[in-house]
Amino acid sequence: MNGQPKKMKRSFAPTVRALLASALAVSAPLIFIAGLLIGCNNHEQPANAPEDPTADLSELDDAIIQSPNAPDGYHQRAIWKVTQGDPQGAFEDWGLALKADSSFALGWENRVDMLYRMQNFDACLTELDNCVAYARGSTMCLLKRAEFNIHLKQFERAFDDLNEALRINDQLHEAYWMKGKIYASTGVPDKAISSYQTALEVNPNFFDGFISLGLYLAEQGNPLAEEFYRSAIELRPQSVEARYNLAIFLQEESRNEQALQLYREILTIDSTNATASFNQGFIYLEYLSAYDSAEYWFTQAIEHLPYYHQAFLNRGLARESLGDVTGALADYTEALKLKPDYTVAALAKERALNAE
Repeated sequence: MNGQPKKMKRSFAPTVRALLASALAVSAPLIFIAGLLIGCNNHEQPANAPEDPTADLSELDDAIIQSPNAPDGYHQRAIWKVTQGDPQGAFEDWGLALKADSSFALGWENRVDMLYRMQNFDACLTELDNCVAYARGSTMCLLKRAEFNIHLKQFERAFDDLNEALRINDQLHEAYWMKGKIYASTGVPDKAISSYQTALEVNPNFFDGFISLGLYLAEQGNPLAEEFYRSAIELRPQSVEARYNLAIFLQEESRNEQALQLYREILTIDSTNATASFNQGFIYLEYLSAYDSAEYWFTQAIEHLPYYHQAFLNRGLARESLGDVTGALADYTEALKLKPDYTVAALAKERALNAE
């Protein structure tokens, strides 16, 4: 069947180490969660924002005139410019702050953040190198540069930055999490799990850590995955991501009624979620042979995502199973309009035409 669903903690009573004791034999690499964990755009607001970001510009200018060789005045004016919609001016002021004091970490960190937002990744990396060189206490820059290196598969460099960050602060759960990513990617499962579990012990509210372990264990069909997904749901009761991953896991375990319940919960959170509708249709079509229900849910998916070619194909299959060959042909034709090289839809259409 084409168009199958894709894989997208509570503070539990047993310790993380106890839960994972039986999982150390797993060996396949972790599928990375898309996007940077730390990211250079970590801040919604600039670091160290003032209590009153609407302070009069003349007051900020006066403070700089009184202490032209101190970085704080430029920093405060940069933040003010951000609130006024002048990011270029803010970027330049952080540059002035760094001219006043090259070790001023907030200047480097905010410039890195802005360069990432502009998707100027080469300049972002250069700024990270400068931050690490001059602001030696900035764990944020070390973590961000480590994650860039992970995505570039420069794992030794990433380890160097992570270890340096942990020497500064051994409570950085992100550092342990990224170490887990490296070990999982390079096929060292025992160290991957140890690193992930340390991240969760350092920060029991680390949502992405629970999701990562759930994905890692689910790839092995390890039932402990369910625990981590449910813990993620407890941490974020409105999380679509955690429910979706758990539903996929349950679906693969043939626990279809529980999976259907989770997809219904997703739709109460996000009523336009086309994937939750599609996956319900898929269960009814593929596993329960309830073709009328399958048709209904594929229709819902199409209403929410009109270019969902897999939904047209699968609705066509449901309609064909119900004896509605005309409706099935229409769906196969639409699927091929949306994706002309959709071989499965072409074969289904040819079969339906021959059946007329």
